[in-house]
Amino acid sequence: MYWGLLVVVLVMGFWLHNRYSSSSETFPALETDPDDPLLIEAIELAKSSIDEFRVLFLRYPNDAFVKLGFESDGGVVEHLGAHVETIKGNEVSVFLVTPPITHRGKMAHNFVCQLDDIEDWQITDDSGNIYGGFIQRAMFTIAQRDGITLPPELHAMQQKYIDL
Repeated sequence: MYWGLLVVVLVMGFWLHNRYSSSSETFPALETDPDDPLLIEAIELAKSSIDEFRVLFLRYPNDAFVKLGFESDGGVVEHLGAHVETIKGNEVSVFLVTPPITHRGKMAHNFVCQLDDIEDWQITDDSGNIYGGFIQRAMFTIAQRDGITLPPELHAMQQKYIDL
């Protein structure tokens, strides 16, 4: 009985780690200037469409992802990725996929932020269409502008984005 329970716990732990970890060895990060006008515009679009995000989250709550601005206890602003679990009023409960690296204090993966902390959002519907993802779209455009060819998987993903 004890060993069976241990195996179930280990399997669930492995599954949760794989489900919520943000391994990106397949697609290395694109080096960009944070002051690139396309990125600034993307953040403005995401922030100005928070109402659409809330409506879409009610329809498709199982695959909602946000990027948060988070100030660590060292005063460094980091940009964290998180899966959205619930939205109540202006509070958003998330599961951090990319925990802060400059924060010295303890911090759980479960975190509550405010809607104003969201820098970008993305929701995937039941058919695989993607809404939001303004920073990702800007990154696609920047890559094309800079002559970088997207891998086939990212090119296919690019085709799934739906305009609001």
